[in-house]
Amino acid sequence: MFDMPAPQVVRYRDEYKHVISCHSKVILEKRLAAVLKMDEHSTTDGYLVRSVYFDTPHDHALWDKIDGVPHQEKFRIRCYNNDYGFLRLEKKVKDFNRGYKLGAPITREAVEAIIRGDLGCLQLSTARERLHNEFLIKCRTTLLRSKVVVEYRRKVFVFGPARTRVTLDYDMRSSAVAEDFFCPDMPHGTLEEDRCVLEVKFDGFLPEIVRDLVQVAETTSSANSKYVNARIASSPLTPRLRGTVDAWLDRNTEIARGD
Repeated sequence: MFDMPAPQVVRYRDEYKHVISCHSKVILEKRLAAVLKMDEHSTTDGYLVRSVYFDTPHDHALWDKIDGVPHQEKFRIRCYNNDYGFLRLEKKVKDFNRGYKLGAPITREAVEAIIRGDLGCLQLSTARERLHNEFLIKCRTTLLRSKVVVEYRRKVFVFGPARTRVTLDYDMRSSAVAEDFFCPDMPHGTLEEDRCVLEVKFDGFLPEIVRDLVQVAETTSSANSKYVNARIASSPLTPRLRGTVDAWLDRNTEIARGD
């Protein structure tokens, strides 16, 4: 018998996303590097992030994001720098511009089985990981299944007050084949070409020095979503979804230009 671990502490953080050009990224990166520290995992080339996202047969997470539903949640499995010995199951919850993330380790064997639709591995691990148990329940009750793989490079700058974290995500790619998650040279489609996603996360208040640092011409807050962009790029769209997505893309394109 395993003792169920204590529930993870839910700690909401403020989060803002901005779409900027790669030209602005270069300028902003130099400015941030002159004042802030890079996080312990970042290098001059950043690090590689790869995630496989899960959704229901009716794409509830996708539609919630497109429709701007105030409360949203999604599950993903993530690895860094193609290190398949360190994999994380994550649940991300967002309420308006605040959110939190829960995570738990998961094995490669379990991830391969989940992608195949075999949930038996989760039944064996739920006694040890609460998040595994919740994910198993959601898979059974809402039929969550793997939908798309998203990959990008990330650079992270940190500032102690308010646990402030500034990330630059770029060179974004995707694949509609979930099994590509374990392919080092994943065949892909390019997302957000010549675009970078700037994210600013903090607890309660944004320090003035950081607020001043991240100001560039295009930093207007947007509802940009790597998951939505990946689904658009990787999957055929129904006429209803195409019309809604086109409007969503137009809105975010205007925001990125500062129109």
